[in-house]
Amino acid sequence: MKKIILLFALVLGINALAADKNSHPLAGADKVIWAGVDYSHARFIGPGEFPNADTLFPGLLDEWNNLVLQERLPFLEKELHLPVVTDINGVTEVNKSATASQIVNQPGPTDTIGESLITPDVVAQAVRSYKLQSTTGVAVVFIADRFVKLGKKGEGAVWVVVFDVGSRNVLFSERTVSKAAGFGLRNYWFRIIKNAERELAKAR
Repeated sequence: MKKIILLFALVLGINALAADKNSHPLAGADKVIWAGVDYSHARFIGPGEFPNADTLFPGLLDEWNNLVLQERLPFLEKELHLPVVTDINGVTEVNKSATASQIVNQPGPTDTIGESLITPDVVAQAVRSYKLQSTTGVAVVFIADRFVKLGKKGEGAVWVVVFDVGSRNVLFSERTVSKAAGFGLRNYWFRIIKNAERELAKAR
């Protein structure tokens, strides 16, 4: 009787592992589509930190996305353990909707790194809005939440999102917070994007 119970438990364990594997965000994928960094929901918070809206929108947003293409694709592949192909035109178009109203020069009590205006529903709506060339597969997008510099320390929050291109179902999403670092406005805040890459390990 004990042998039967042990055998039954073993079968249940194997089935549970198989189900977990099949429900994994990247299960069965032979590549991952990089959809870009969406800044259309971001808040840029800090007295005098983001003074020139004309430089930020859309020029610096495009630069940050291009830096990923130029420098970070090998690191994305390393974190995902899969080849990465790019399809960022949809996010590039979305970023054109970003405006100076997203800059907060006079922060209030809710303009901290711990707060967020982005909810899972906002993430789901954003994913559905991207006009991608790809019609199938699994894609990754980073949705920038907020970049905050109150005093000397800069911090940023990004939603790391994995979604099915065909159905637009969100398979994985996680908000990650890290410190900014580097010389110059572009490099200083781009460090947040580089740091967010580490969260992709949780999706594989």
